[in-house]
Amino acid sequence: MTEQPPQDTDTVTPEPPPARPPRGFRRDRRYKTLGGVCAGLGRHCDMDPVIFRIGLSVLSVTGGVGLIFYGFAWLFAPYDDEEENEFRKLLTGRVDGPGLAAIVTALVGCGVFLSMLNNGGALTFAVVLALLLAGAGYWSQARRGAAPDPVAAGFLDEVGEA
Repeated sequence: MTEQPPQDTDTVTPEPPPARPPRGFRRDRRYKTLGGVCAGLGRHCDMDPVIFRIGLSVLSVTGGVGLIFYGFAWLFAPYDDEEENEFRKLLTGRVDGPGLAAIVTALVGCGVFLSMLNNGGALTFAVVLALLLAGAGYWSQARRGAAPDPVAAGFLDEVGEA
């Protein structure tokens, strides 16, 4: 029989927690104003949520697209600490205030959008603003994963030495 050396229990390193799979867009409960959609967008894109709040407000007034987007995002995106979204809750018979508010928001947005279809100027502005917001979100995501600029890094090193 072989003897095993005594194990030192003081130097046992704890195993790191298992890596969580990356999750998609989630609404933010802590910094929400209405349904947490803009706060979640701000966190997801690493931008100030006020940018999304202003953009969606303008889109809501000019063509209703903002209300449609907000209502559907509210319905289909769960909170960051939940796995179930409002739409699934509605399908399982748990009808509550937030789910109904999300549906009403989307329906009002559809009504505003349908009433603005003959107004080409407002609809064009809403489409351009929606594309700008989508571009800002895409740029923010690309900026986060990009390698640092070597020229700027050299300049910052020179400024730091001075």
